[in-house]
Parts: sequence; structure tokens; C-alpha cells
Amino acid sequence: MKRKFIILIYLGLSLFFSGCALYAAPKKVAVKIPEKFKYSVKTRGYPIKNDWWKNFKDKELNTLVGKALKNNLNYLIAVKNIQVAKTYVSQNESNLFPDINFSYASSRNKLPGYESSISSGRASASTIIYNLNQAGLNASYELDVWHQINNAVNQAKANVSVSREDADVIKLTLISNVAQSYFQIIALNSGIKNLKKQYLAEKEILKINLVQYKDGLINGEPALDAKIALEAIKTELNNSIKLKEITQNTLAYYLGKYPEKFKIGKKTKKYNFNGFNNINYTRLIPPNIPSLILTKRPDVKEAEYNVLSYAYAKKASLANFFPVFNLTGEYGYASFSLNNFIADANSVWSFGLNILVPLFNYKKNISIYERSKLQYEQAVLNYRNTIINAFSETDSALASYKRDFKTLKSYENNLAYSSKLFRIYNVQYRTGIAGRITYLTYKLNLLNAEYNLINQNLLLQEDIIDIYNALGMGLKQNVQI
Repeated sequence: MKRKFIILIYLGLSLFFSGCALYAAPKKVAVKIPEKFKYSVKTRGYPIKNDWWKNFKDKELNTLVGKALKNNLNYLIAVKNIQVAKTYVSQNESNLFPDINFSYASSRNKLPGYESSISSGRASASTIIYNLNQAGLNASYELDVWHQINNAVNQAKANVSVSREDADVIKLTLISNVAQSYFQIIALNSGIKNLKKQYLAEKEILKINLVQYKDGLINGEPALDAKIALEAIKTELNNSIKLKEITQNTLAYYLGKYPEKFKIGKKTKKYNFNGFNNINYTRLIPPNIPSLILTKRPDVKEAEYNVLSYAYAKKASLANFFPVFNLTGEYGYASFSLNNFIADANSVWSFGLNILVPLFNYKKNISIYERSKLQYEQAVLNYRNTIINAFSETDSALASYKRDFKTLKSYENNLAYSSKLFRIYNVQYRTGIAGRITYLTYKLNLLNAEYNLINQNLLLQEDIIDIYNALGMGLKQNVQI
């Protein structure tokens, strides 16, 4: 008697603690993050729009971003995935309510029968044939004693959030790709024009050197140097044209268009060498960036919701070890004839409780539970890894911007020096003091300084876009950081 009592207490405690584990909400994963980023940059403290592409004040860019969000197929697929995920929520929620069905059956049946003979006293075989009509309602309802159904619903809801954050990841990546492609096309347009001017200047130098060489005024080395320089410019020009064509095709893809039917607008801005479009880069960097902002990144939130989803899946799998309780009920009519089918005398009903206790499927259930446990642990590791990666991307973007900004200042100084020298030798050439080759040489130096500045401006724009993307900006409108 004492042994049975101990067993009952043990089973009761097991059910109690397992019930607590099944009903309790999953605990939030604690992750310690640095209070500030590794790198800091000087800013002017200007308010930055969260829809960051508008900070560049370029109408063509704003139009392209709007078209991409409306037509990009990858983003539209991601939005559809949210709607698909919501159907699983309603599907699992339906299990919280009874299943009620109507059934009707009509059959003709044959049964063996016997009739006795009075004269012989023996029984002989006969046939009983009858019609049977049945109709009624049947209902079944699973009692969610172990919270398995509710955990499945919560898992489905977490998966909706996963799909929503995944769509936001695709959205931010799309906006960044569109902006970078657009700025790259602007830079390539300016660079191609610059290279064509370099080509004409170098070609003229070659022509003069060839004339002087034929006249015996110089040896052949200057002409060969000019040919080498000319071929280098041609190669750079060809590569730039190729890259522009590829970038335009890529941008068309981002906008959900065929490259054959896409052309970039004619209102693209041109470089102003006194500063990109007269916008100070320091005004584009968000001031006082808190490290906590990275926890709002969609990929971080997606990883967090994945943890939540697998936590509910683990709870649901734990319920497989306990009995399943089903309430069942039926009510209807059965009759041999349709004439008096619906009558009190022909009514039939039943109700009861079904209990299904798992006995010999322990190995299957333990495998399901162990798998869900491992998937949960995997999701936790992925969540922590995503946060570390978010800090790595942000620190790298800030470091890149910081160094590229210093390089930009050097290129701007180099352009100023080259411009001053070109003006001096231009005057000397006009007055006959300097020769044509000297004039063209300093013109090439100026063009080369402009070309370097074009590419460095592009790097700064890409750095700023990377910072915006790393901070998860661009999901809500007109929110200031």
C-alpha cells in the first residue's frame, strides 16, 4: 500500500512539473552586448530620416526605391510568405474547437437467417434482406490538457513574426542594393566622361611625340610611354563601360524589369567636386548611435523569433509523452424506411471520453523531443551569432567610413593642387612659355585627380549606405535616430 502511494505521489509531481513546463512562456535569451561601438565618427548632429535614401535629396533615387518596393519579385514573395505563415496560425487555432461533421448513409444489406419446419422440426436456411438509412451529427473535441495545441498555435504565431522580419531583411537589402547601384551608375557615367577626356589628351600627346620622333627631335621612349598610357586608359574605359552595362542590368532586376525594357532616368545627378551634390557627408551619419539599436535589426529579431518558435515546438513535443483526452458525441436517426426516418423512435445517440495513452512509441517520442531540443539550442546559437555579426558589420562600416573619409580629404586636396597647377601652366601655354605637351600633361593630372575623387565619393556613399543597413534603418518612415 505504501509503495502504491509513493508511485502515485511521483506521478503526480511529474505531471505537475511537466504541466508547469508546458504552460509557462519561454524565457527570453539573455545576451550581453557592448555598451558602445568600437569605432566612433564625428557628426554634425543633424536629424537623420529613418527612410535614409531621402537624406541624399535625389528625386530619381526616391523614385527607384519606390518602384523596387512595388515590383521586386523577391520582396513580393517574402510578403506572400507572411500571408502563408498566417494560414498555419488559423489552422492550428481550429484545433482548439470541436470538429463537427454531418454524415448520411443509405445501404441495402443481406444477413443469413433461419426458419423452422413444423412437420420435420428442422431449421432451414433463409435470407434476410433489408434497407438501412442513417443520418446524424458527430463531434469530437481534444482536451488541451498539456497545452500542446496552444503551444502549436504560439509556434505558428512566432513563425509569422519570423516571416515578417525576413521580409524586412529582404526589404532593407533591396533598398541598399538599389541605392548602391544607382550611385555606381552616376559614378561610372562621370568616370567614363573623364576617361574619354583623358584618352583624347593622351592621344594628342602620342601624336606630338610621333611627329617629334620622326623629325629626330626626341628618341622613341616618349612615344612608347604614350602608347602604354593610351592602352591603359582604353582598358579602364572599356571596363567602366562593361561595369555600367552590368550594373544597369542588375538595377533592372531589382526593379522587377527586363534589362531590355529598362533605362535609367536622364535626371541623374552629376558630381560636384566641391562635395557630393553639395551635401556634407558628416550630415548623413546618425549622431549618438546607441548599441541597443542593433537589437532592432530585422535579422536579429528574426533570429530571436526563431528561438521562440523552437521553444514552443519543444514544449509541444514534450506533450507526446502524456495521454490524449478526446470527448466524442453522436446524434442522429436510423431507419429501415425513409417514410418515418425522422422520428423519436428512430433516434440514436452516444457520447463518451476516449483516452489514448502512449505505450510502445517511446523511442519515437523521445527522438522527436531530442530533435526539438537540439533545434532550440541551435536557434539560440544562431541568435547570438547574428548579434555578433550585427556588431561586426556596424563596426566595419564605421571603420571603413572613417578611413575613406580621410582619403577623400586627401583626394580633394590633390584636386585643388592639380587645379592650381593646371591653371598656371594653362596661362603659360597661352602665353607661349610652356609647350603643348606640358599643358596636356598637367591637364591629364587634373583629370586623373578628378577620376580618383569620383571613385572615392562612391566609396563614401557605399560606406554610408552600409552604416544605414547595418543599423537596420529604413523600415519606418520619418523616425529620427
